[in-house]
Amino acid sequence: MTETGGLQVLSESGAYSAKGIMKIFGIGKHSARISAAEAARIAALPVAQRGPVLFNRAYGVGNPTKMREFDNTGPNDGWLYRGGGMMQCTGKSNYRKMAQKTGLPLVEHPELLHSPGSAFTAAYLEWGGDPRCNAAADRDDVKGARRAINGGDNGLDRCIAFLAKAKKVLANYGGATPLGVLADPAVNEVDESVDPELQDVQIRLKAMNYNPGRTEGEWGGLTAGAISGFINDRRSDIPAPTSAEAFSAVRERLVLEIEAAEAEGFARPVAAGRASADPEVVAEVAPEVVPAKRSALAAAWGALATFFAGLWQTVSAPVMKAWDFFLGHKDDIPEVDSGTVSAVTGYLGSIPPAVWIFAAAALLTAIWLLSRQSANAITQSVKTGARA
Repeated sequence: MTETGGLQVLSESGAYSAKGIMKIFGIGKHSARISAAEAARIAALPVAQRGPVLFNRAYGVGNPTKMREFDNTGPNDGWLYRGGGMMQCTGKSNYRKMAQKTGLPLVEHPELLHSPGSAFTAAYLEWGGDPRCNAAADRDDVKGARRAINGGDNGLDRCIAFLAKAKKVLANYGGATPLGVLADPAVNEVDESVDPELQDVQIRLKAMNYNPGRTEGEWGGLTAGAISGFINDRRSDIPAPTSAEAFSAVRERLVLEIEAAEAEGFARPVAAGRASADPEVVAEVAPEVVPAKRSALAAAWGALATFFAGLWQTVSAPVMKAWDFFLGHKDDIPEVDSGTVSAVTGYLGSIPPAVWIFAAAALLTAIWLLSRQSANAITQSVKTGARA
């Protein structure tokens, strides 16, 4: 409630007055260190220009400290990745982290964090992913909860007021009655049938390398993100649906756009770095590819080394003679349990060493093949855009 002005604002507004700019971004208040004269110049701009100028100055290339912190290196990144969502996520680096939590393509489409459905999904995942939040709430520590979300006491008074209102409204709330506890189970049966029309859209979008999550005809954040991303990439004026009801309202128009895209052979556009499978880009989008490649490389070298060791062992008469010598004198070795040691060495001695070595080489080769296949599959999903 505090971050959104009472659930009214999902995008940080740039319509600040000079006084407001100085209060938040002024010298001694923020690393941007905006002077009074600069604040007056920015505040004099039309609102449509004021926001981009202010946020690129405070969060982007105009403020090296925040530019590095937020990875806002693009000329308009400060504006694109301004505070958004129900917890006002700010900066490209934080949008990227939120994308990993939610599966939404927030870096490619930061506007998704400014729509209610995906914004709420991002908010509860952010809250649930930070153990400080519920811990503070369980202690009824409003200051601790505020600091966990905001990093300080800014807005604490409003937060305390909103909390008081919430406690009053929810004072008699006891939660919903579990199904089947107090009523006839037949009355409480849940219709688990899927929405075939939504499922059809999910399947068709997935074929174009969008990620709607599970294609089971159920509405969710991933489906909302996939549809919104498709609409944006097609430059369509279809309103991005944020709920199952909103989807039903635009379904016919969306299906027509999907049919047009399929007729064109359209697939999700990807950046040049993705399309060329640039190693740095792939590692950033899918970090698990790094250990997969390392495993493949280690297994490949291990398989080669073991294979040649086995080959050498096979043709090396001196080594075989040494093995025979060992078998002939094994009784000279001090033994704790001579019967067990003799049985084991006798069994192992019947198997030529080369067999063991070649078996190890075969195992390492299998590990190499599986690791390489895994790395290739991950890389391909990044290239096509299927991996957000």
